[in-house]
Amino acid sequence: MKKLALALVCLASVAFFASCQQNGVPSIQVLNEEGYVKDGDVIDLGDEVNFGFVMSSAIESNSPLTSLIIKIDDNAPDTVALTGTSYTYRGTLVYGLEKDEIVGNSTITATVYDATGQFATASITISLNQAAQSLVGRTFEWYRLGNTITGLDEYGLNWRGNYPRDTYAKLEPKDGVKLFIFNAEDWANTTTDVEKASLFNKAMETMTPAENYFNVNVTQANMTYDDVIGTVLADGTCHLIHVTKSRAETVTGQGTAVTITGEAK
Repeated sequence: MKKLALALVCLASVAFFASCQQNGVPSIQVLNEEGYVKDGDVIDLGDEVNFGFVMSSAIESNSPLTSLIIKIDDNAPDTVALTGTSYTYRGTLVYGLEKDEIVGNSTITATVYDATGQFATASITISLNQAAQSLVGRTFEWYRLGNTITGLDEYGLNWRGNYPRDTYAKLEPKDGVKLFIFNAEDWANTTTDVEKASLFNKAMETMTPAENYFNVNVTQANMTYDDVIGTVLADGTCHLIHVTKSRAETVTGQGTAVTITGEAK
């Protein structure tokens, strides 16, 4: 009986010390201040992003905080050494324009550790948006005199025919290039890269590519146009083209030189 009583005392002692252990974990929350991102926010690429976390020791143990690990997506983590029982972390980052997607996600994860090895984690997931960029038109000049043809290769076009009997220049897409004939108002209505992408995506989905653009007169000295065409190159590059003028002039002994000009974006 004495042995049994001793065993019971030992078990009771173990239970007593176990109940007194302080196993609390530290706390960490996303910093809730004006100007700092929170979960679900949408951020434009290239904008400065302020983020932060607030952390404190476990109430049960009051064990000092020792380190904070910040990890952004799959990038290498940063470690911050901590002291004391509370800490507020503030950070700033900029998502570079090398991200290809128009919309994507990014997660900022923070993990805090205390002196007992306990830890807690909080995270912020934000959406990334490629802000619309304004398009800047650039002038172009397409020229033909006999077999000398310049300016069209960049836009994926061939110039077939330049004879008085044809009256009009026949411009055809090169192999692997798609040609679309748009409405005149599409030029003025397409002012950003997002609008341009939308215009061409809709064309690819709903329009039949044209076999040629056949509207520029090669017999008149000066003509004006308000034609809008587009080409999609094999690599996906899109050119929106506004044909505005043409000029035909006789070059003695060589034939008729024709110049087509306008803007592209």
